[in-house]
Amino acid sequence: MCSTYFTLFPVKKILHNHPLVVLLGVLLVVVLLLGIYALSNSTTLQVVFLDVGQGDALLITTPHGRQVLVDAGPSNTLGQTIAPYMSVSDRSLDLVMLTHPDLDHVGGMVSLVDRYDIGMVMHSGLLAGSPVYAAIAERIRQKNIPTMSAEAGQVITLEPGVILEIYSPYPSFESLEPNDYSIVARLVYGTTSVMLTGDATKQIELEVTETFGDRLQSDILKVGHHGSQTSTSDPFVEAVSPQYAVLSYGCNNRFGHPHGEVLATLFSHQIELYDTCNDGDVVFESDGEEWFIKK
Repeated sequence: MCSTYFTLFPVKKILHNHPLVVLLGVLLVVVLLLGIYALSNSTTLQVVFLDVGQGDALLITTPHGRQVLVDAGPSNTLGQTIAPYMSVSDRSLDLVMLTHPDLDHVGGMVSLVDRYDIGMVMHSGLLAGSPVYAAIAERIRQKNIPTMSAEAGQVITLEPGVILEIYSPYPSFESLEPNDYSIVARLVYGTTSVMLTGDATKQIELEVTETFGDRLQSDILKVGHHGSQTSTSDPFVEAVSPQYAVLSYGCNNRFGHPHGEVLATLFSHQIELYDTCNDGDVVFESDGEEWFIKK
């Protein structure tokens, strides 16, 4: 497997000549260094399944403060949604992973591209999509934001001890179904893990299960396609064998998500369920050994 490592942004120091200003500057630097030291010694990874209505968006914050956004929801208000989980002055995201081009997964990027300093964008390799997606892709190009296409077998090192394993799509994959291109990835921190599925279909779940088998086991499952019956097959759920599952969907949506068949599958495996319709933002924190659910 290939591995990619994202380096941290440098810290800049500004000094002044006036004695009082210098003293204040030194104190400020000390405070910043203490903050950085405390952050660097944090052991908590946070995963927030964001309530974006009928869509998907998930924010990961690593122990060292690296921030990864997985999908961007349907609307341009995502900045307000993620604000409570970032410092007031923070306008940066180390990595944005767009699982596929559907508007309910990428719409929030319209405003984020211009308002945030984005280190890299990972996409599924499917370039076709809505006019909005095309406009987003063009803006990313204009701002010279580095991009990469996800491929099964990649291992993305977010920081030492925190990785993203990519299980789908495969190189040279072709399909007439856009959801088949969804990035399927597993976030791993210590002995804890989260399975991320985008809108991957049952066919993709089957291929991933046959290829990776026991390696799919994860504590948390992001239920595919908002609980649509096109996803969440029994063999895949059995392979992942999660303790928790999270459904991201809007209340009273016109698609009828989540489907009763999907709920029955999850209940049959005695999985503890959460959803953004009834629970709002669903926040998990890990110390590398176990998960804690923040109410």
